[in-house]
Formats: sequence, C-alpha cells, structure tokens
Amino acid sequence: MRKVKIFVSEKIACLAGGLMLGLMSVVLLAAMPGSAMAADPSETVSRAVDEIIDILSDPELAGEENSEERYGRVVALVDKFLDFREISMRTMGPRWRDIDDAQRQTFIDLFKKYLERNYIDQVDEYSDEKVVVKNHEIREDRRGNRYARVMTDFVMKDQAVPINYRMREKDGRWLVYDVEIEGVSLVRNFRSQFEPYSFDELIQRLEEGLATGEDALADDDMDFSL
Repeated sequence: MRKVKIFVSEKIACLAGGLMLGLMSVVLLAAMPGSAMAADPSETVSRAVDEIIDILSDPELAGEENSEERYGRVVALVDKFLDFREISMRTMGPRWRDIDDAQRQTFIDLFKKYLERNYIDQVDEYSDEKVVVKNHEIREDRRGNRYARVMTDFVMKDQAVPINYRMREKDGRWLVYDVEIEGVSLVRNFRSQFEPYSFDELIQRLEEGLATGEDALADDDMDFSL
C-alpha cells in the first residue's frame, strides 16, 4: 500500500488519534467546541485545521528550541477534541465487549499515548500543504445519536488526497473518531494490526513501544505515514 501522510485530524488526529486522529501525516484530527449548539461539522473541521496550522506556522514557536512547546500545544488541542474512547472501542471491535472497565481504560490510556507518539510528533513535517473542506453528511441512528462524515482534500504540490473525517455529536460538540484516507479507515487499519495479539500481548507491545520509542506494532504494509 502506498504510504500517505495525513495531518491529523488531523494528523490521529488523531488522532491517535488521534486521536485520530495529524489525523495525519498525519493530518491532525480535531474538533473545535461549539457554543450552546454543536457547530456545523464542516465548520468544526475548518476551524480545527486553521487552529493547528496557526500553531505550526507561528514564528514564535519555530525552531528546534521550541519543539516541546509546539508539540504540547498540538497535543492539548487534539486531546480535547478527539473521542479517544470511541476510537479505542472501534479499534478493538468485538473484543471490547470481552474486557472489563479497568482493561478498557488501560487500553484507552496506552493507545492515546501510542497515537501521540507515532502520529502527532510528526506534525513538524508540515510544509504549507492545504486542507480543503468540501461538504459533509449527517445521519441519525434509531437512538437519536448523530454522526457526520466531513469530506476534505489534503492538497500537496502534485496531488490532492481525499480525507474523510468521521465524527459524532457528544455533549454539544462534534468529535472525531475515525479518518478515512483514500477510502481506507484508520481505525480499521489499527484493528487489523492489533487482531493477531491477545489483549495482554497487545498491552505488552504498546508498553514496550512507549518505553523504547519504537513502534512494536508497525506493519509496513499498513502504514499511513510518508
């Protein structure tokens, strides 16, 4: 599979996102808060992208000496507006029902750190690419939960990569829970990577990767980074 860099959203956003989200280059995934009512999903993504690009383009945050502060600001934004629980649940798939609340929280915490380590810290690769927000679709399930898909193009020098942001409305805000890059779901990609391992093995590999700084779950055939 050709490797695609997304700037989550963006990067896991991420991202981890992510979340998903940098959701991702990660094209950074993020959603900006609404007022009393949830913001329009397209507006949410547009504002998020602008916010992240402002951070990456700020001359006062430029340079290696400011990398920690720059990274911290992006992480703070992504942490606020990615639905890490929803991302984690969908990534685990049917196995989510087989683990208890403590195990779920352990996975959420480790997976969040994994996304931050492997996606969000790549945002410095940003080099004036553009994110064009096109339109969105909203659907409502039988329980009244509202979901949206926001269609965008990640425009590089010689091509435009279609990026779809999957979002859900929660407590008056639109939060990102998945990103589709050229039709390929980031969540499904992670689920495929994680499926060969038992829950305990998966936790061990995530912990090892975070401790060593290496991706113990990397699969060159399913990689979204450039």
